[in-house]
Amino acid sequence: MTVQTLFQSTLMLNEEDKKQSFWVQDEVHLAHALTPLFASFMVPAVTEGTKLAFENLKMPLLQFRFKVADGRIYQDTVPYPGDPLQRLEEHKGTVGPILPVLKKMLQDYVDGEFLTYYRQLDEYRNQTLTLNEAKDKVQELHDFYRRAWQLHFEIVMPRSAFFVLEQLYGQLTGETHTTVIYDMLSGVMNKSLETDRELWRLADLANQSADTKAAFAGPADVGYKAALEQSEGGRVLLEHLQTVLETYGYRSSNSHEFNDETWVENPEHALRIIAAYTQKSYDFDREFAETVQEREARTREALAKMPEGELKQTFIRMYQWALDSWGLDEDHHFYIDAMLPAKSRLFLLKVGELLVEQGAFSDKEDICYLYLDELLEALSAPTPLHGTVEQRKIEHEANKQKQVAPFYGVPPEQPMNPVLERIFGGKPPEIQEKEQTFTGYAASQGTYTGTVRVVRNPEDFAKVQQGDVLVCKTTTPPWTVLFSIVGAIVTDAGGILSHAGTVAREYKLPAVVGSKVATSVLKDGDRVTVDGTKGVVHFGQF
Repeated sequence: MTVQTLFQSTLMLNEEDKKQSFWVQDEVHLAHALTPLFASFMVPAVTEGTKLAFENLKMPLLQFRFKVADGRIYQDTVPYPGDPLQRLEEHKGTVGPILPVLKKMLQDYVDGEFLTYYRQLDEYRNQTLTLNEAKDKVQELHDFYRRAWQLHFEIVMPRSAFFVLEQLYGQLTGETHTTVIYDMLSGVMNKSLETDRELWRLADLANQSADTKAAFAGPADVGYKAALEQSEGGRVLLEHLQTVLETYGYRSSNSHEFNDETWVENPEHALRIIAAYTQKSYDFDREFAETVQEREARTREALAKMPEGELKQTFIRMYQWALDSWGLDEDHHFYIDAMLPAKSRLFLLKVGELLVEQGAFSDKEDICYLYLDELLEALSAPTPLHGTVEQRKIEHEANKQKQVAPFYGVPPEQPMNPVLERIFGGKPPEIQEKEQTFTGYAASQGTYTGTVRVVRNPEDFAKVQQGDVLVCKTTTPPWTVLFSIVGAIVTDAGGILSHAGTVAREYKLPAVVGSKVATSVLKDGDRVTVDGTKGVVHFGQF
């Protein structure tokens, strides 16, 4: 094992950290094992970025701290050290004016900072960089990462104010099942849905030609691009796909990583999804229009139950602001969580090529197995790093196979912040062996009985068949492509506002999330009934 440098030690969760704080493994956003280079960027970016963002928003939290253990991210939520009630009032005063303009705020950041910097990264890739120039650009990227995650949290955290909609709904209607408010926020177009819509349109195009249908009938492991290139219809489809990927292809299977191939690098990622879509009849535009109509009908019914008055007007105003900005959850991921690592990867591979030329290692992808300080040192004075890289690859593969601790330290006595619980989940597992049931959060209403398909990573996407029950640890936007195929969703991690819960409501799929146990209790081929209204999964024989 290599000796840790000072920089590397700042990334790692040590025994003293475990004694002093409560660290929870982030299964919702970062369930996978990270490479050294990505950890070098992500840990400081979130730790420092949240501190800046939370101060700007006057949050009643000081920051989120990230550390790495066994390749996984653990998060410590640091409370604000001052008077929490006074700070909460300051926060309300700061966030209030932001709520009506959240959508514009994101777009301004996207246009003014993110897309501008991404164009710079593209330019760097097309230049012949010296070692010193590459070093400066890598440091610049590291600095931008912190800025990006500061803006990330300045964009997403104000939306927690919309939690008050649940309280207002309960006060105005007398109902206790207040989470139905989130059904009134479905049918809002966002970048994940846009991506899925484009893939369905390409599937429809493929089904119009016998040649393209035949090309997609082949085995997925062989690939579809070569077969499509053999016909005029296939070449036309590939041209359309290239146009789609120029907008929607800056993504990878895990989003938060540098060593995952992006869609723009290899169209087979998108082609495998299109191939699956050609086997199913699904009208995306019609289904989305129906979701909008159902949302509007539910909203009219809810408003009709509310007595007139100032409280109802407050609800309506907050609801309209929430509806206008509800797409931010997927849109910020598209531009920040997914596109930033994708654009960064393409630039870093260029730097990797430079170091291959200098004899530092054998493959440009090996750059992912260096920590930032090692990379900067290599760009200052290149030396052979083959041994270091090979050892890191072994460690990374071992980390991927580890069953890691869900947390370190002593859990706090006070209950979890209800807003954070809506996103991250956190309820303890509840299994009833006699009844053959387990519970989670009721994230999307309805009941569905089907065959389990356990998906542990995007490499398993191909085994999902129409009507399967998707069982997984968590989902992120790249997983959205499965939602129009499956019949229900069950996850280990997350709350009702996690990606799985939010997107399940868009696709009208019963969903139980945050069960803690789904992937360990269930296996491929099991028959289950998912009750997304009650938050119960029945796993007995049917």
